[in-house]
Amino acid sequence: MLDKNNSLYFQNILEALKNEHLYRQLRLADKAFQPMEEYSRSTITDFSSNDYLGLSKNEYLIQKLKDLLPSAISQCSSRLISGNTSSIEYLETTLSKHRKTESSLVYPTGYMANLGVISCIAEKKAAVFSDELNHASIIDACRLSKATVYVFPHNNTIELERIILNSKQNMKIIITEGIFSMNGDFAKLDEIVRIAKRHNCILIVDDAHGDFVVGAQERKDYSGTPGLFDVEDEVDIHISSLSKGLGCFGGYVSCPELIRNYLINKSRSFIFSSSLPDLLCKLAEYSISVAKKGFLQEKLNDNINYFQETASKYNIPGLKIKKHSPIIPLVIGQEERTITISKKLEARGFYVHAIRYPTVKRYEGQLRISLSSEHTFEQISSLIENITLLLKQ
Repeated sequence: MLDKNNSLYFQNILEALKNEHLYRQLRLADKAFQPMEEYSRSTITDFSSNDYLGLSKNEYLIQKLKDLLPSAISQCSSRLISGNTSSIEYLETTLSKHRKTESSLVYPTGYMANLGVISCIAEKKAAVFSDELNHASIIDACRLSKATVYVFPHNNTIELERIILNSKQNMKIIITEGIFSMNGDFAKLDEIVRIAKRHNCILIVDDAHGDFVVGAQERKDYSGTPGLFDVEDEVDIHISSLSKGLGCFGGYVSCPELIRNYLINKSRSFIFSSSLPDLLCKLAEYSISVAKKGFLQEKLNDNINYFQETASKYNIPGLKIKKHSPIIPLVIGQEERTITISKKLEARGFYVHAIRYPTVKRYEGQLRISLSSEHTFEQISSLIENITLLLKQ
């Protein structure tokens, strides 16, 4: 048990967070949220989930989950000891084809993939150039690495190239998200690729929020943001998630075989973590087969377009909509007001999470609206109407 002085130390920090409207609490989502198809009877309609294609509630996948009766619940070991199986290697082969790379390596989570890949690729003599709005997992990975880290202004490719030119290190690594998780905008991958080639940089793209959601328009393969920009072959290392577009669980990296072998030998979050269970690997395979059909992405894109068309009639201040992106931030500003509007929306039947520091900058609190293929036009228009009313109060 903590003594009085130690307890007081932590209590004071928590009290300060409460006073600054930055205190966080866990909530029971399983009781408050109902499946979207039961909208007319539901308590809350969720506009905060990363389940962009609705696959976490897909009836076919739920039935497959029931049919997957594993001989063991988990491998209970790292893959280097006794946790490697044909199921996980088959999934990696599928992901490599999806990303059009030589190989892939599955991690237990997307966070651990970023941590494990970046921290071991970016060694002491390297320079890392990271977008200022990159995800916390990228920031943490950069901190863990022994490299010199340069943070460039969001999507400012002119400044990125200037910083690269002024750096002294021989190994140079550019890291960016594909779709930025909070802002919902796209990295300027076409420009970043040209800079990477000019200066012999390794290019790493974390595409957790674009994977299986967007892709090459003519192929409709939904291979992610590099496919949308037609630069798949120019990205050296793709990092992504199985828990966003696929509605499953886990993370992965797609890369040259040389890099895969390097990660197996050097990536600590891979070496010292238990393997992703076979059950989840097989379920991800089924989910990929559904996602690749493309009809869910078409529904999602219809919802994105409908949101944009409807919102434009209301001229909502602080709303930032990007074509093809399912993430729509509504910048409110003050943390207290952001929380208040979020709670009022919940009282009206809509869950839109209040995003605050340190996820975003201080006094730039926002409501992160996340669209799914399973939302209806009625739900979307009702959300927009309620937001408009609450912003006027």
